[in-house]
Amino acid sequence: MENEHTQKLSRREFLKLIGAAASGLLMAAATANPSFASSGEELPPEEHWAMLYDATKCSGCRECEVACKSYNKLSEEDVDDLSGNTFTLIKLYQSEDGSQKSFRKFQCMHCVEPACAASCPVSALHKIENGPVIYDSYKCIGCRYCMQACAFGAPRYDWSLAYPLIRKCEMCYHRENGPACAEICPKQALMFGKRGDLIEIAKARIAVNAGKYFEDRVYGEFEGGGTSILILSAVPFEAIGLPALDPKPLPDRTRWALNIVPAIFFGVGGAMAAVYRSSKKSDKEAEEKKA
Repeated sequence: MENEHTQKLSRREFLKLIGAAASGLLMAAATANPSFASSGEELPPEEHWAMLYDATKCSGCRECEVACKSYNKLSEEDVDDLSGNTFTLIKLYQSEDGSQKSFRKFQCMHCVEPACAASCPVSALHKIENGPVIYDSYKCIGCRYCMQACAFGAPRYDWSLAYPLIRKCEMCYHRENGPACAEICPKQALMFGKRGDLIEIAKARIAVNAGKYFEDRVYGEFEGGGTSILILSAVPFEAIGLPALDPKPLPDRTRWALNIVPAIFFGVGGAMAAVYRSSKKSDKEAEEKKA
């Protein structure tokens, strides 16, 4: 009898703990500030850290991949997509008839108004004052809304860890010489600097190379409200995996997700409370039958 009573108490305590956890999540969702966090005065977009990737200069050497893994202490893996252990990846595009070829560097685009940060109910992803979008694992609750919100598929879940985390490029924001990938690029296909300056450099290249670059435009200047990874390409942007986006900021497209978060947590709390009440009723009925 003592053992049976202990098991009932254990189950009750378990349900209480779940209910408390759901309530805690609800409070986090209600009090979190979805706006961009900053440790200082936020700089205007033209002053943000940025990188210009000129696909016409890229040789596909993948030195950027090696530098990224080395600096971020990421394990080696043979993958064809971004992952929890691959923050930057070079892919080769080739048209069906073989007439067009181009390399493309995949990574977080560090949007001027990041949808991942806007969709995070606890601000685990946030944009710091000089531009990079970074991640705070201590705040993360594992909802993965950021993965759904990102138009570029940058945030990835690292299932190899005992406690899975979101992983992605953070533009080496704590590195003195800027991003490791940009510093090592032997062809200067990658350039690091202020966003406004890099846009001017990109436009200057377009001006002196008539017909070389697709539509004579810089991808990321306006797309999705603007990005801090700017791209020049000789082939259509969509062909190398870049989504066609109008200038509307990306958070405006995903704000609905953040709006339903409190409702979800209320639902979880209500469901757990119902389970607890049902369990309590069953225990009482069982005790009455024994009596």
